[in-house]
Amino acid sequence: MSRQYDVLIVGGGVIGAACADHLAGEGHRVALFERGPLAREASWAAPGIVHPVHPWKYAEPLPSIFKVAMRAHPPLVEDLIARTGIDPELRRIGLVVRGGAADRIESWWNGEVPVERLHPGPAILLPEACAIRPPRFTRALFEGARRRGAELFDHTEVRAVEPGRVRTDRGEFEAPQVVLAAGAWSGRLRDEAPTVPVRGQVLLFEGELDHMTIYETGDYAVPRPDGQVLFGATLERAGFDARPDEAGFELLARRAAEWAGLDRRRIRAAWSGLRPGTPSDLPYICAHDGLVYATGHYRAGFILAPLTARLVGDLVADRVPEFDFPLPSSGRFLKEIPADAPGKLP
Repeated sequence: MSRQYDVLIVGGGVIGAACADHLAGEGHRVALFERGPLAREASWAAPGIVHPVHPWKYAEPLPSIFKVAMRAHPPLVEDLIARTGIDPELRRIGLVVRGGAADRIESWWNGEVPVERLHPGPAILLPEACAIRPPRFTRALFEGARRRGAELFDHTEVRAVEPGRVRTDRGEFEAPQVVLAAGAWSGRLRDEAPTVPVRGQVLLFEGELDHMTIYETGDYAVPRPDGQVLFGATLERAGFDARPDEAGFELLARRAAEWAGLDRRRIRAAWSGLRPGTPSDLPYICAHDGLVYATGHYRAGFILAPLTARLVGDLVADRVPEFDFPLPSSGRFLKEIPADAPGKLP
């Protein structure tokens, strides 16, 4: 006998977590399913930079929407702390952009935020840019969803996603609305939402930096409040193999030393995650043939999570969403990673 809910969410990363918390807050009876531990795939490996790395590389309307999405974080974090007692550690620590990207990002902001020119250049500092601690953010979202009545089914394999129904190894669940938010695995569950895993490897160093930094190669360094620094990340087509490897480790260790002065002898950990790429590099946030899609966020899951949850709330309630990202038309194919892509393995 199937179990009945208002909304079923397939996927337990940051997008699924944000949707579960938001939808439960709107009074829906929510069930969420994740094939492994909650938020241990791409969301676990994310650096937590609440700023797009190369916004001009995305098609409109996404670059403009990034700015709207970023402003949604402070009020959500304040609300989560009040409701759950968990601090996602949203910190205004500033972002340094070096190399040719500096001029592009300054032009993209077009005077909307403070920008300081640094020397030697080209380099800029965005003093108001923020970082968030990904594991703490997702934990706060899941705890918020639980306290609002959502049921979270981790270590639950989803075998089929259909309008009104999700089939799992724990049985069948039914609801008027089903949300597909399974990241890189979404394309395996629904052919009309093609996604491809793009592996990103990350190193954790013992060390300190004053600001987050994006380097000319496209690599980034993110200081954490516990005296450690994240440095990443590679872009690799490795299928669904999320294991770090020696080639990625060596590439990042070399670039971390060259660009950020981080000593490889102070490496404390290495990990990787599978970003959900799409044919257009745009996410799918739409309703189509009886399902709601919230997937394919690639490198922008944490930036877009609060806004995505709001848009999904509109779609579930049959309200007209502020923005819409449809599924690709037939005949489109997944793009290859360019030969000169930042972080691509040689």
